[in-house]
Amino acid sequence: ISTQQRRMGISTDWHRERFTLDDGLSEAVLEAFITLYNEGLIYRGNRLVNWCPRCASAISDLEVEYEEEQGTLYTFRYPLKPNGDGSGPPYLEVSTTRPETILGDTAVAVHPEDARYKDVVGRTAIVPMLNREIPIIADAYVDPEFGTGALKVTPGHDPNDYEIGLRHDLPMINIMNPDATLNQEAGDYAGLDRFVARKKLWAD
Repeated sequence: ISTQQRRMGISTDWHRERFTLDDGLSEAVLEAFITLYNEGLIYRGNRLVNWCPRCASAISDLEVEYEEEQGTLYTFRYPLKPNGDGSGPPYLEVSTTRPETILGDTAVAVHPEDARYKDVVGRTAIVPMLNREIPIIADAYVDPEFGTGALKVTPGHDPNDYEIGLRHDLPMINIMNPDATLNQEAGDYAGLDRFVARKKLWAD
């Protein structure tokens, strides 16, 4: 880059040129990050990235191309843990286009003003196939008109769910290996390709 800049005739003091990994520069950057961290201005945490299993690499948001396609909306019944008095519905129906991500669910969300579900908020649902207990929460992000109006929340595999997870302090479960097969978090479905797992989950 330096050679190109010189050929372009950029006028600068080249005696002050620095390389990113020069000792002095690296130490200054490290000191700045430590100071910012100690003051609570930055943190290190888990974030979602666009991942390409074929390239085995993260992809920049600018490199992602979106296109509409025909898909299938699958509806599953999530059993509800019984109330102490035995009242309330025995299950909640939830729709999704990606059934394999059910295995990473950490909550079911409904809209706080959706009268259909006001009595189930605060109850416990059970993730189908895994029998893991998850809370039913209320969040304004949910569209009551889409699907059944109940949204499965998978913070580890959806950016919108990730934001819901932050608001409600939900755990983030990653069910995918880098090659897009399911990992040990997927229980009996571990090792399956995501599309194979999608069909098997629906069949089961």
